[in-house]
Amino acid sequence: MTLDVPAGPPLHQLAAALPDDRRPILLDSGERPGELARWSFLVFDPVETLVRRAEPGGRSLRLLQEALDRRWPDARREARDATRGAGGGGESAAPFRGGAVGFLGYELARELERIPAHARPDADLPDLMVGLYPFALAEEVGSGRRLLVGRGSEAEARRFRDAVLALGEGARTLGPSDAPHGPPASTFDRPAYLRALARVREHILDGDIYQVNLSQRFELPFAGRPEPLQAALRARFPAPFGALLRAPGLAVVSSSPELFLRRRGAELQCRPIKGTRPRGADPTRDRALREQLETSPKEQAELAMIVDLVRNDLGRVAELGSVQVELPFRTEAWSTVFHRVATVRCRVAPERSPADILEAAFPPASVTGTPKLRAQQVIEELEPVRRHVYTGAIGWVGADGDLDLSVAIRIATLVDGRLLLPVGGGITLLSDAAAEYDETLHKARALFDVLQVSWGQVS
Repeated sequence: MTLDVPAGPPLHQLAAALPDDRRPILLDSGERPGELARWSFLVFDPVETLVRRAEPGGRSLRLLQEALDRRWPDARREARDATRGAGGGGESAAPFRGGAVGFLGYELARELERIPAHARPDADLPDLMVGLYPFALAEEVGSGRRLLVGRGSEAEARRFRDAVLALGEGARTLGPSDAPHGPPASTFDRPAYLRALARVREHILDGDIYQVNLSQRFELPFAGRPEPLQAALRARFPAPFGALLRAPGLAVVSSSPELFLRRRGAELQCRPIKGTRPRGADPTRDRALREQLETSPKEQAELAMIVDLVRNDLGRVAELGSVQVELPFRTEAWSTVFHRVATVRCRVAPERSPADILEAAFPPASVTGTPKLRAQQVIEELEPVRRHVYTGAIGWVGADGDLDLSVAIRIATLVDGRLLLPVGGGITLLSDAAAEYDETLHKARALFDVLQVSWGQVS
């Protein structure tokens, strides 16, 4: 079902006009069209909600798939029968047509592999939280064209459109966040992070791993609402995978630059990011930092190793011989950092379900390490608290089998009056310890700037 929707207030204002108990989710690609940023979506009022904690032997991803197939039993078969276009990201029509929207937390990895339980679960957070949303308000990035898209009767679609139009009456401009908050505290201070990094080097020298993603998590008390944070991030630090997910007692704000998985018909792609440098204060310094990133043997090796891991993950579900890596790798410039990015594509058989794909590739390769299982075990050994939502995935899984998921990085989770801000980076044998710690601060800069956190309080 597709209906035109007249222009109205920005989607982030419409989302803010909804109460938490209607479980609104905004997937915000910003205002500038790009290869990844094609459509933004607003959903609310799910017909079913799945909230789960990971447990060894659990079947959360399969239960998600079963819920989709139960709600829309013919959707995947109809998609297979129809000859829909495949191009990863070049859709001329909104790709979401009803399905599951929400987050898959990193801890779901415990249901896929044997991972020891050392890290402390210090926040009351689910490991999977998705809603089944029949309809979405879709907005084309750049043109502002709006559509109602989804699955259901015309009467149901018109009721959803009427609800969207009613939201416009209560939409208001969101001002800056002036909520009181305290100074950030980290799970690692600088000396502790450097000691953990030294342990990573020992694991590498022992032959356990080649690299691992090591993260720290900042936390600060926060007495405000998440909507102004998301609005400020999208204005000052735009990213193709901005998001705001809200439920009673919980909110997640994302400004992620990284695509985890995108499926369109038979085509599946992953775009891992590895390698970071801060932006320079002037054009000369900016160019120098970019060149430093592009010529660093450590950064080149790090991305190459993760690309090999992605090839292996996708190869578990790909048609034989279809996995391809786009060369050369690319450098992407963001407001606060440069990143090195690769693209890996493959073809998957139509009968492969989203659950098949997620079980093969989750959690994202770029935020674990190589070999993946051993890297996850090292993460569990060294990081004192669980990652929860961080380094999982945010986005949608369509009833028709298509999906669009970002890596849950550059996120803030608001729970129990606490704002959790995790950041990390890839560690190899050639890593410079001080530079790796500073890289985590560069990645936190966008959120800290929006919160007006003094850098003297951080470093």
